[in-house]
Amino acid sequence: MITTRLHTRSLVALLAVGSLGLAACGSDDAGDELPTPAPAEQPADEPADEPADDSPADEPTDEPAVEGDVIGTANIGGTIVDPKPHPIDDIAIAESYPEQLMVQFTSGDANCLAATATATASGDEVVVSLVVGITEDAMSKSCVAGDVQHTLNVALDEGLDGRSVAAADA
Repeated sequence: MITTRLHTRSLVALLAVGSLGLAACGSDDAGDELPTPAPAEQPADEPADEPADDSPADEPTDEPAVEGDVIGTANIGGTIVDPKPHPIDDIAIAESYPEQLMVQFTSGDANCLAATATATASGDEVVVSLVVGITEDAMSKSCVAGDVQHTLNVALDEGLDGRSVAAADA
């Protein structure tokens, strides 16, 4: 009988301690929620934050950073992923009017290459810039490593009319 009372008291004490632990965890009652702090007031002399601009910052572009009027462009491979300025090996001028510029450069496999050449007129000079990267689907293709000679034919919208032609610094 003493053993039974001891077990009963132990069980009652265990239940009491357990119920205290549950009470400390809180409940799902809405009345027990803590109040949400009010947003901090912004001083009147400080401007309000501008709404977030959803446009990506510094999005890569296929366009060169050369000043002047664009008078011709040519592209191979479509949209350029990770475009970077690229050195031009040679620029040949085709005999026509308006002229065409044949921009030669060395880069990787044509199956994975995307490039854009842009001719920009400024004063008495036409500057040709080249940006090169990979195609959008290059990661899913098998591309042969190595250096391959490429030519982009840039048809000009207007004639050179005695202006010199130079490659932009890459």
